[in-house]
Amino acid sequence: MKKSRLIERGCAQLTYLKLPRQTTSLALGLHVVVAGKAMKPVLPPDQIPTLVRPDGLFYDNPAWGEHAVSFNPDEMIREIHAQFERFVTVANQLPTHLDSHYHATYFHPASVEAMRSLALKHNLPMRHDRGIGVSVLEGIQHPVAFYELDHHQPIEVLLSFLQTLPDGEIVELCCHPGYSNDTLFDLDSWTTVREIEVAYLTDPRVQAVIASEQITLCNFDVFKK
Repeated sequence: MKKSRLIERGCAQLTYLKLPRQTTSLALGLHVVVAGKAMKPVLPPDQIPTLVRPDGLFYDNPAWGEHAVSFNPDEMIREIHAQFERFVTVANQLPTHLDSHYHATYFHPASVEAMRSLALKHNLPMRHDRGIGVSVLEGIQHPVAFYELDHHQPIEVLLSFLQTLPDGEIVELCCHPGYSNDTLFDLDSWTTVREIEVAYLTDPRVQAVIASEQITLCNFDVFKK
């Protein structure tokens, strides 16, 4: 029995997704967006007026929480289903799992309903709810825990996390590794952070702990087995 399974994942903007043939085995989840900075809905803003600001973008925190009570449930459900349908059209496949930007969908009953219905209908696993908002996980496969890599903390914190994983369980490590260039630097405020995370994940000390703790690296496809 291998000690633990660790899920690594990254986020991608589906609008710009173009997968080469050699990446067809890549686990690609749907990152549902109903909140965030400069985030656009899939549906036209005039079809979901309660979910968006006057400029047609989703509310960011903390305004999202302030307006959530006035969100129209039907608008929320239709927008999440529209994102799911857009994903399938662009990726030409079902997502391997469902998760949510800012974990926002865990905090509104209509988005909980939409996420649960999609997960159950298509037998998809979901990200752990972290004990926040409304639990959506009953009857749905999911990692037993969620850990987000924090580039503000020393690498020893990551090493400790890896050394204390529960035996025989699937745990998600959320991270955003990547490389930067001048063009990306103008578009993405996280470019420097992404390179720091690459350095953490490829550090020989991390690799050594993965080997010594008998950790198996995997993705959400493991739930199909």
